[in-house]
Amino acid sequence: MKLEIITDDEQGARICGEYWMQSDDGEFVFKISEIATANSMKTHEVSKFVEQHAFVWLEDICCGRCRQPYRFGTRSQYQDRRWLRDRVCSACLEAERQSIADEKQELLLKMRQSAKSNVPDLAALDLTSKVYLLATIQALGDEQLATIEPLNDYPACTLSPDSVYDHEVLQHLIDHNLLLISLDTRLEVIELHEDDQLSIDLGACAFNLPFDADQVTALIDEFFDEETAYTVKQSSEFNALCKEAQLNECIGFLKVMLEEHQLYLSPGEKSRQMLSRCLEHFSVAQVYNFIWRAAKDAAAYYMRSSISKRQAANSVVGNISRSMERALANEWEVKPFGRNYNLPQSSLSRVIFNIILGTDDGGFTYRLADVF
Repeated sequence: MKLEIITDDEQGARICGEYWMQSDDGEFVFKISEIATANSMKTHEVSKFVEQHAFVWLEDICCGRCRQPYRFGTRSQYQDRRWLRDRVCSACLEAERQSIADEKQELLLKMRQSAKSNVPDLAALDLTSKVYLLATIQALGDEQLATIEPLNDYPACTLSPDSVYDHEVLQHLIDHNLLLISLDTRLEVIELHEDDQLSIDLGACAFNLPFDADQVTALIDEFFDEETAYTVKQSSEFNALCKEAQLNECIGFLKVMLEEHQLYLSPGEKSRQMLSRCLEHFSVAQVYNFIWRAAKDAAAYYMRSSISKRQAANSVVGNISRSMERALANEWEVKPFGRNYNLPQSSLSRVIFNIILGTDDGGFTYRLADVF
């Protein structure tokens, strides 16, 4: 053990020396109470005094990276020294953290500069990009039409009917250089990977629009023009957008219903295809009826049978399909549901069904064929 005393006071140096003095077998020679009595101090004052005026270190108890020995200011720290062997010290950890932060900032800046140099002409955008951009501006845009605020700061269904769809919309806009990741983005939401690649929690990011307020206003006004709206409604791309919006309304409701019964399912292609078939014949409000009943039956199936929650959740898709088939075969009038209070109409739905198609949430109440 190496002792370093950092005081010129003779009594203080003696106290530190007695405090750290060890016998040949490594035991401390003086009790702290003995040192306190001899120097007219309280027991707790001794360790505090020594910690301020001396430290000890050992060559083999050091940082695993810079190899600097750890300093121990009190006996309790010294006695717990073994767990520090080869651990990385706080200075090295801070240096590593700063290096990672600098790398993230540099990659973010490169990504932003690349996007700014490839911003497309608003007038030449495809319809999907225009609709996504308008919905995002209306849902998350600030008052100056310059910044898109973080999605996580808003309730569910602010942008789209489903959280997964939210991220797809934002990723589409980033990929098409229509959103610039803000340089004020917290670096904690960025994760570095090999080959200078990074992934970003899009829900926690703020974005800047690469257009001025006049350009954004012109985009918004475009969709309120009757002639433009008529042309849009004739396109197959718009029809696909309508179907996608309705499908995600159903997926969002399916997740909420399963969560209410403490069942969980990540809807994949099988679920999407089945719900799409339902929407060919029924409105979203009617499909909600099938979903509600299927989730209820799955919960009852779990309670009365020796099956896992996963098995119960997996039964939901089949239950919805059977309900649809019976309703069609028997020509039943399926009772429509009202909107769930946890799933209000999203910005994307309002752009598509209210602004462009001129209905009052018609994509929820009616089949797509009836809306057109």
